Amino acid sequence: MNELVDRFMVAGDNTTPSLYFLPFNSGNGGHWLLVAMDLSRLMVYYLDSLPGDWSKYPSMKKTVDAAILKFRSKKNYRNRKDITWVRVQTSP
Repeated sequence: MNELVDRFMVAGDNTTPSLYFLPFNSGNGGHWLLVAMDLSRLMVYYLDSLPGDWSKYPSMKKTVDAAILKFRSKKNYRNRKDITWVRVQTSP
């Protein structure tokens, strides 16, 4: 997770909305998801070709949430708004 936060920090000023993309392997037979994080708005979008929500991947949510909160702490962002997770629907 520290590597992830370090990458966010080098990205520079976070005053404009930027998406950071993170491929995530669920460990369930090699299934991959794509996570897009908007650090300034505390929004996480994830693309999963399988049905269900993020609760199927607790380690993904825990890692991403912790990285975002650590990044915001390092940047001295004081907003304590909850992180919103949005599933991006895929076509069949």
